[in-house]
Amino acid sequence: MALSQDIKERIFAAADALHAASETGEFPSVEAVRQESRAGMNNVVEAMKEWRQNQRKQVQAVREPLPVELHGVVQSMGQSLWETAQQLANESLDAAKVAFETEKSDLIQLSAEQSEAFEAQAAELEAAQVRIAELERQVMAAAAAAQATAQELDETRRARLAAEQDAALAKQRAEEIERRAAELRAELDHAHAEAETAAAQAKATADSLRADADRLRTERDKAQQRQELAEAEGVKLAASLAAAQGETAKAQAALAGVTAKAEAAEQAHADQRKRAAEEVHRSAERMTKAETERDKARSEAATAREEAAALRGELEATKTQNAGLLAALKPSPAPKGKGGTAKD
Repeated sequence: MALSQDIKERIFAAADALHAASETGEFPSVEAVRQESRAGMNNVVEAMKEWRQNQRKQVQAVREPLPVELHGVVQSMGQSLWETAQQLANESLDAAKVAFETEKSDLIQLSAEQSEAFEAQAAELEAAQVRIAELERQVMAAAAAAQATAQELDETRRARLAAEQDAALAKQRAEEIERRAAELRAELDHAHAEAETAAAQAKATADSLRADADRLRTERDKAQQRQELAEAEGVKLAASLAAAQGETAKAQAALAGVTAKAEAAEQAHADQRKRAAEEVHRSAERMTKAETERDKARSEAATAREEAAALRGELEATKTQNAGLLAALKPSPAPKGKGGTAKD
C-alpha cells in the first residue's frame, strides 16, 4: 500500500524537528519519529529511508567515459586531460561507493531501529494486553458490583417507598392524634371552665346555705327564747288565774267562760308550742341535711324561712291572745259611790 502524502509530510516534519533539536546532529531514531508523528511503524520506516537518502543526496557532475566520436577531437588535448577525467570518474565512483556504504549502514541501522521499535511495540502491546485484561476484569467486577448495587438500589428504593408510605401513615396518625389531642384539650379546658364555674357556684351556694343556716340558727334561738318567754308568761298567767279564782266566786262564775277560753287558749298555745318545737326540730334537721345535700338546700331553706315566718306569725298571734287574756283577767276597778264603798 503506497504511503500517503499527508502521512509522509507529517513524518518528514517530525524527523526534521527532531534532527534540528539534536545537539550532535545525528539522525533521529525510528521510534522517536513514530512517537513524534503518531504514525504507524511501517509508514515511519519507509518514510525514514527516503528522508535519510534526501539528507545524504549530493549534487555531482555527470562523469561518463569519453565517447568514440570525440576521440579524434580530444586526442590533441593530451593524455593528461583524460587521466584527469579518469581520476575524477574514480573519485565519483569512490563517492558513490561511500554513499552506498552509508546508505547500507543507514538501512542496517533503520532495520535495527525497526526491530527495536517492534520489540518496544510488542512489549507495549503485551503490557497493553495485560492492562486490557486487568481492565476487563475490573470492568466485569464493576459490572457485577453495579448489578449488585442496582439490586441494592432497587431494594433501597422499595424500602424507601415502604418507609415513605409508613411515614405518610405515621404523619396521618400523628395529625389525627394532634387533632384529637386538640379536641381533648379544648374539651378539658371547657370542662375546667365548667368545673371552675360549678365550683364557684357551689361555693356561692355553700356560702349562701351557710348564711341561711346561720340565720336559721339565729331564728331558732330567737324562737326558743320567745317560747321560753311565752312559757314564763303562761306560768304568770296561771298564777294570776289561780289568784283571780280565789278572790271571789262571782269572778269565778263570771270568768268561767273566760277560764274555759283561757284553757282552750292555753291548750292551743301548748299545741302551738309543740308544733313550734317540732318545726324548730324539723328546721334543724333540714339545716343539717342542707349542709350535706346542696341541691335541695335552697328549696328547704325557702320552706324553712316560710315556716319560720309562720311561726313568727303564730307567736305574734299567741302574744296578742295572751295580751287579751291578761287584759281580760285583770280585775276591773270598782266604781266609787256616794258613800265611798264599792258594790259587789
